[in-house]
Amino acid sequence: MNPYPSTPVAPDAIEELAWIAGAWIEEKKVRRCEEIWSAPEAGAMMGMFRWISDDEVSFYEFMVIKTVDDAVELHAKHFHQTMVAWEDKARTQAFVLTEVGAGRAVFAAKPSSDAPDEPDAPDEPGGWLVYELESDEALVVRMIQPNGEPKLTFHYTRQDTR
Repeated sequence: MNPYPSTPVAPDAIEELAWIAGAWIEEKKVRRCEEIWSAPEAGAMMGMFRWISDDEVSFYEFMVIKTVDDAVELHAKHFHQTMVAWEDKARTQAFVLTEVGAGRAVFAAKPSSDAPDEPDAPDEPGGWLVYELESDEALVVRMIQPNGEPKLTFHYTRQDTR
C-alpha cells in the first residue's frame, strides 16, 4: 500500500500553504539549489527554482500553486539555461494537493489535460512532491516516484532576502 494520498483536498487549502513562502537554499558540494515562493494572494502562489552545478546554471523552473476548479494544483514549467522550455508550449507538469497540515503538504502528479496528443510527447512524471517544514529555518522537499520510492530530496535552509 502506498503511503501517499491521491484524493484532492479542498480549494481553500491554499491559505494553509503560507509556510512555504520565502527563499530556500540548499548548498551541497556538487550543487546549489534555490527555491523561492511568494505568499498566497488572490488564490495563488508563485515560485521559482534554480539549479547550479560547477558555477553554471543547469536549469530553471517556474511554478504556480493555484486553485483550479475543486482543487489546489501546483504547475511547473522547466527551462534550459538558455530559457528554452523543456515542455511543449501548452504543457506543464501538474500536481494536485492531496494532503495539507501544519508544515506538511503532499502533491500527487496528475496527467496533463492540455497536452497535445502527440506520440513523442514526454511521459508524465507520476509520483508525488512532498514539502515538509522541519523547523522555521529548514524545509525538506522530496520527489517520490510512482512506486513510492524516493527519487530526489532537497534539504533547504531559509535565507534572508533583504
